[in-house]
Amino acid sequence: MIKLTNILSEILNTYSIEVDLFTDPKFNVTDILNQIRAIRKITIVTIITPDNYVQKSNIEYQKLRIKFVTREDPKNDLNTIKSDMLKSDLEKNDLRVPGVKNIKFREETLRRI
Repeated sequence: MIKLTNILSEILNTYSIEVDLFTDPKFNVTDILNQIRAIRKITIVTIITPDNYVQKSNIEYQKLRIKFVTREDPKNDLNTIKSDMLKSDLEKNDLRVPGVKNIKFREETLRRI
């Protein structure tokens, strides 16, 4: 007999990737991370920035580990996630995360969990 967990793991794949997030220091990092967690397919966002990292005055850097679920090619989903965070056409879509200046996925850290 096939277990439900086996069926779900075949349909849904969970991936993890490390991310460099650059934000405006005027915005609260906790609020930014909560809005990133609300993006479709993202399940967990964890800060892994080293404690001794010195922040710049005009831009804040956070190193994150993001876990997300997909049924398709995870690299295509990364493009969609980035687009949702940085979308600037707020008249048509309100998916932009305020305070995010740029995001860089470290594709060499992409792995299936």
